[in-house]
Amino acid sequence: MTAALFIGGVYSYIHTPIEAFPDVTNTRARIITQWPGRSAEEVEKFITLPITNAMNTIPKKAEVRSISLFGLSVVTVLFNDDVTDFYAQQYASNRMNNINLPDGSDPEIDPPSGATGEIFRYVIKSDLPIKEITALQDWVIERELVSVPGVADVVSFGGEEKIFEIKINPSELNNYDISPLDVFDAVSKSNINVGGDVIQRGNQAYVVRGVGLIDKVEDIGNILIKTVGNTPILVKHVANVSISAKPRLGQAGLDNDSDVVEGIVIMLRGENPGDVIKKLRERIGELNERILPSNVKIIPFIDRTELVNHTVHTVSKNLVEGILLVSLIVFIFLYNWRTTVIVASVIPLAFLFAIIMLRIQGLPANLISMGALDFGLLLEGTLVIVETVFVTLETKAHKVGMERFNKMSKMGLIKKSVGSVATYIFFALIILIVALLPIFSFQKVEGKMFSPLAFTLGYALLGSLILCLTYVPAMCKVLLTKNIIERENKISRFFRENLYKLFQWSTRNKKGTLLLFLSLLAVCTGRFAFYGSEFIPKLNEGAIYLRATLPNSVNLDESVRLTQEMKKTMSQFEEVKFILSQTGRPNDGTDPTGFFNIEFHIELKPESDWKRKISKNELIAEMKEKLEIYPGINFGFSQPIQDNVEEYVAGVKSPLVIKIFGNDLFELESMAQDVANCIKDVRGIEDVNVYKNIGLPELRIQLHDEKMARYAITTADAQAVISMAIGGQAASTFYDDEKMFDIRIRFQKEYRDSKDKIEKILIPTMDGKKIPLKEIATIDYKTGPTFIYREGNSRYIAIGFNIDGRDLGSTIAEAQKKVAKEIKLPKENVMKWAGEFESKERATKQLALIVPVVLVLIVFLLYFNFGNFKDTLIAISTMPYAFIGGFLSLWVTGTVFGISAGIGFIILFGVSAIDSIVLIGVIKENLAKKMSLKKAISDGVYNRIRPIVMIALMGSLGLLPAALSTGMGSEIQKPLAIMIVGGLIVCMVLSLTVLPQVFYLSYRNSKK
Repeated sequence: MTAALFIGGVYSYIHTPIEAFPDVTNTRARIITQWPGRSAEEVEKFITLPITNAMNTIPKKAEVRSISLFGLSVVTVLFNDDVTDFYAQQYASNRMNNINLPDGSDPEIDPPSGATGEIFRYVIKSDLPIKEITALQDWVIERELVSVPGVADVVSFGGEEKIFEIKINPSELNNYDISPLDVFDAVSKSNINVGGDVIQRGNQAYVVRGVGLIDKVEDIGNILIKTVGNTPILVKHVANVSISAKPRLGQAGLDNDSDVVEGIVIMLRGENPGDVIKKLRERIGELNERILPSNVKIIPFIDRTELVNHTVHTVSKNLVEGILLVSLIVFIFLYNWRTTVIVASVIPLAFLFAIIMLRIQGLPANLISMGALDFGLLLEGTLVIVETVFVTLETKAHKVGMERFNKMSKMGLIKKSVGSVATYIFFALIILIVALLPIFSFQKVEGKMFSPLAFTLGYALLGSLILCLTYVPAMCKVLLTKNIIERENKISRFFRENLYKLFQWSTRNKKGTLLLFLSLLAVCTGRFAFYGSEFIPKLNEGAIYLRATLPNSVNLDESVRLTQEMKKTMSQFEEVKFILSQTGRPNDGTDPTGFFNIEFHIELKPESDWKRKISKNELIAEMKEKLEIYPGINFGFSQPIQDNVEEYVAGVKSPLVIKIFGNDLFELESMAQDVANCIKDVRGIEDVNVYKNIGLPELRIQLHDEKMARYAITTADAQAVISMAIGGQAASTFYDDEKMFDIRIRFQKEYRDSKDKIEKILIPTMDGKKIPLKEIATIDYKTGPTFIYREGNSRYIAIGFNIDGRDLGSTIAEAQKKVAKEIKLPKENVMKWAGEFESKERATKQLALIVPVVLVLIVFLLYFNFGNFKDTLIAISTMPYAFIGGFLSLWVTGTVFGISAGIGFIILFGVSAIDSIVLIGVIKENLAKKMSLKKAISDGVYNRIRPIVMIALMGSLGLLPAALSTGMGSEIQKPLAIMIVGGLIVCMVLSLTVLPQVFYLSYRNSKK
C-alpha cells in the first residue's frame, strides 16, 4: 500500500499544474462588440444595454459589468463560484442569439480565461513593412498558436491592419454625377464567385464556376460604377486605389524599437502553464524554421514559467530546509536513527497523499498552498506514537534484559502502546482539520486564493492521520526490534530541566502566573484592536507594471511621443532588463481603453545581480521622482499579474477603488473630483486618479429631420455617406489565399480633415440631386463621454488609488471617516468602496461568522475526547494561548495582520488544543493510578515535556526557512510562517506553565 501511495503520488506530482499565483477569478463570460465610429453614448444605448438586459436573466449570475467607449462595448458577466466555464459560455451564447444588434456591429464572446492567463509574450522581427508583419501575425501566426492545446486566445497589440483602400475624390464624383453610395454598391457587387452546377462532356462531368473575385489592386480600379452613353465610368476614374491600413488604435514598443507587433498568449482556465508553454515553444520553433518567410522571426520575451520556476525554487528550498530541520529535531530529542527514519519518512508520504487528492479534485498547486505546508505539524501524531512505543519498548528492555528482549515478540507491546494514545492522536488531528473549516467558507477572490491552501494542508493532515495509525506501527515493528536504548543528549536534557524549572516556578507562584497571563492577554487584545491590517502581501513578480494616464483628448501621435520619452527615462536604471510599452488598446477590443492610456512592463534583473543595494520599493520611488517632470499625468505602479487581478476584481485598472453610482455623467465627474481631493491628503494614499467619463472631443453632426424631408433625403443615406466619407466603410473583402482584407471606401484626406470640408460633403437626394451636408445638419465641436462604466443596472464613476507606507485597514478607515464628514451625496447617488479592501472586509466578516462555529465544533470534539465538561473547559482555556503567541510574533517582527496571518491564528487554535489533550490526558491517567493531584500534574508535565517541546520546535522550525526567506515569492508565506514560528513557542511555554495551574485550581476541591 505504501509503494502504491509513493508511485501514485510521484505520478500526480509530475502531472499537477503548478502556478506562481492562484487564479482568483470567478467564472465569467465576456462579450466584446466592436461598432466602429460610434460614440460611447450610442454604443451604450444600442449595444451595451440590450446585451446587459439579456445577460441579467442568466441563472447563477453574480454580477454584470460593462464599459462603453468610442466604437467598443465590453459586457462582463460574473458567475457564482460553482459555475463551470462551459455553462457560462453556453448561456451567454444562447442569450446573444435573441438580441438584435445594429448593422455593422461585431459581437464576440471571449474564450474562457482568468486574470492570471497571460502566460507568454513575443514580438515579430522582420524588415518587412509593418502592415505585412501584422498580416502574418493575424492570418498565420495567430492561427497556428491558438491551435496549441490549452491556448484560449492570442491577442495582437500594435502594428497596422492591412486594407485595400479606395480613396475617393469628391470633385471627380461631382464631375461624373456619382454619389459615394454608387461607388459602394458597385464595389460590393463586383467581388463574387458563382456556381453553375455540372455539365457533361463525353464521359466526364465538369463543375461550372463563375470566377469574379478580385485578386489584385488593378481589379479594384477597373470595377464599373456606371456608363455614360457608351463610356464606362470605373472606380479608378474617381478614386485612387492603394494598399493602406485601418486607423490605429494602439502601438507597442520594445526597448529601442518603438513600433513592433506584439503577441500575447492567453491560457485556458485550469490548464498547466508549464505544459502549454512547452507546446507553444515547439510550435513557435516550427513557425520560425518551416512556415514563416526567412526574414520573419518570432522572438519570445516574457515566459510565465520563469516566474513559476523562481517561486517554486523559493518554496522548494524552504520546504527542503524545513524537512531537514524537523528531522534534526526528531533525532536530537529521540537520539535514535531508527525513530528518526520512521518519523521523517511520514513527511514525503503525507505530502504525496495530499498531491494525489489535489489531482483527483482537479486543483493546481501554487505558491500559497505549498508554502503553507508545515511538516512539523503533520508529524505531531507520528511523533507521539513513536515516542510512546519507543519509551514502552525501552522500559520493557530495561525490565527483562536486552538479550531476552531482542528475542521476544514486540507486536503486543506496540499495539498496546499505540492503542493508549490513538484516541488522543485521532482527536488532535481531527481538531486541526476542523480548524481549517473557516478557510473553506471563504468566497470569491479570497476563496479562490486560500481554499487550495486549506485543501492541501487538510489532505496532508488526513494522510498523516492515516499513516500514523497504519504505516507507523508497521514500521515500528520492522525497525524497533533490537537494542532499544534511550539516550538523552545535552540539548534534550537542557529543554527538559529548564522547562520543568519554569513549571515549578509557576506552581510556586500560581496567582502571579495567572495574573501575568491575564495581563499579557489584556495587552495583546488592546493592541490588536488598533493594529494595522491588510488583505495579503504582494507577491514580488520580478517586474514593475507602470500605467500613465494622460488627458482623455490626447491623440495617438502625442501619446506615442510621450511613451518614448518616459521609456528612455526609465531605461536609464541599471536594474531594468527590458521595457515593453503599450499605448492605446489592441485591435480586438480585449482591453477597453484609449490613446490616453500608456502601460509599461518593466522587467527587472534578478535582485542578486543588482549592483546598488536598494530594494524594489526604493527603485519605484526613484522612478516616481524621475517622472515628476510630467505634470497632469497620473502614474500608477503595480505588477503584471497583480494588475490583471486588480482590474478583474475592481472592474477598473486600480487596486483600490471608490465607485459613485448615478445617471448624470457630468454630475458624477464633479462628485468624483471632490472625493479625490478629499482623500489625496490621507497619509498612505497615493496615485489618486479619477477615471473620467467626460473629455472626448467630438465633431458632432446633428441631422435635422425637417430639413432632410424638405430635400427628400433619407436618414439612412445621409448616415451612410457620413460614415463612408469620413471614417471609411468596408464595401467588400479582398482574398489573398487564406488571408482576408477589407476593401474600404473613404474620401481622400484633404477632403475630410476639417469642419469646413465636412460641411461641403454632398448627400444624394431621392430625386437624384446632391445637397451639401451643412444644409441638413448642424455641425459643431462638443465634448462628450469618453467612457461609460456600468455595474448592475447603474452607471458609475471610479476613483482609483494605491496605498504605500501604511497598512490597508487603518488607511481606509481614516479615508472613509474623512469622506463621510466632508462629502454629502444626493440621495439618488450611492458610494461603494471596492477592490482589495472589499475582499479583505468580506473575508474578515466571514471569519467573524464562521470561527465561532468552528470553535463550538472543537469544543464538541474536546468533549467527546474527555467525556466531561470540566476537562473540556480547561482545554478551551488554552485558546487564548494561540492568540497571544500569534499576535506577539506579528507585533515583535512588525508584520501587518492580514488574511494569511488570520489563517495562522486558526492553525494555532488547533495546536493549542492538541497540547491540552496531551497534558490533560496524561494527568488524568496519573490520577487514575491514585497519585495525588500535585504529583499527577508534576509527573504528567515532566513526562510530556519532550513531546510538547518537539511539537513546538518541529512546527516552528518547519516554517522557519519561510519566515526568514527573502527570495522571490517569499512575501506571501511570510506572515503565516512568522505567526506559526513564534506562536508555537509561546503556546508551548503557556501550556507548560498556565495550563497546569488552571487544572490544579479546577480539581483542588474535587473528591475524585
